[in-house]
Amino acid sequence: MNTDYDWTKWYEAAVLETNPNRMADRIEDAKLAIANRVVKSAIDRDERCAVVKTLNALSVLKREWSVRESAISLHTRCVAN
Repeated sequence: MNTDYDWTKWYEAAVLETNPNRMADRIEDAKLAIANRVVKSAIDRDERCAVVKTLNALSVLKREWSVRESAISLHTRCVAN
């Protein structure tokens, strides 16, 4: 992926986030940065492809963190009982 796009720093911040309390915000920040870019500028085919791949990756990241958080919550409840 071309890392020269302005929105990639937001994507990288989401991918590198380790704090579960901040993950949802990082993902939303990345989506917003991409949306702003797409709305404000004409993007070429390569960037469009990068946007699609990145949005798909962010969806997977969000889903994986949700599953992880649910498993941790369930484990915590089982151990506490």
